[in-house]
Amino acid sequence: MSPGNGTMDARRLLAAAVAALAFRSLAFLPVFGGDHGVSETQSGRRQALLTVGLLGLSLQAGEANAYMSRRIAYPPINKEDPDRCKWRTSNIAQANAQREKLQDLRECKMAGTNANDKDIAGALMTKGDFTKVTFKNGIMTKVVAQDSNFEGADFTNAVADRVEFKNSNFKGAIFKNALLTSSDFEGVNVENADFTDAFLDIQSVKILCSNPTMKGKNPVTGADTYLSAGCDIADAGSYTSR
Repeated sequence: MSPGNGTMDARRLLAAAVAALAFRSLAFLPVFGGDHGVSETQSGRRQALLTVGLLGLSLQAGEANAYMSRRIAYPPINKEDPDRCKWRTSNIAQANAQREKLQDLRECKMAGTNANDKDIAGALMTKGDFTKVTFKNGIMTKVVAQDSNFEGADFTNAVADRVEFKNSNFKGAIFKNALLTSSDFEGVNVENADFTDAFLDIQSVKILCSNPTMKGKNPVTGADTYLSAGCDIADAGSYTSR
């Protein structure tokens, strides 16, 4: 292994460790907004943990941005395959999104289906209908899911890492305690979404908190969308509040 690779691996390990520590700690802290009271001490602790976690994740920002900016030619959709639009779990290398077979869910109509505990890493989900799908405890790594409909979907305790969500609809979605890192939320609709205790990297915080649809209350949990994402924390990131 070259010295350069060793340094990169060390940085990745450090970033992962710091992010994991902050994420686990945040789960025990109170939620902003609603009927929960938050003392100045608790507020300061939450801000500190969030800032440390975001700094750790930023060590991987260059690699993530390079991945998201790549232009890839995808194979044509095989609409003759009767088993194409089904959730399948990969048994190998989740972090690298390697699969035995390409999981092509583009333009699939899968509203109301169950993807709990599924590893759907490396899947193509562009222009799919995933309305009210439950992704609880699921893993989405290096997934392309732009221009898709996730209205009312439940991502509780899920992981979405390096996912292309650009221009997708998350109206009324639930991201409670989810880990959302290095993903593209540009142009998404998050009205009435719930981000309670979700861990967001600094770029996602910046994009989401400046999104005009970051408003309303989740119809299931009652959580305030803007407050649940921590957008009221003035020094959580360099974004501009609405």
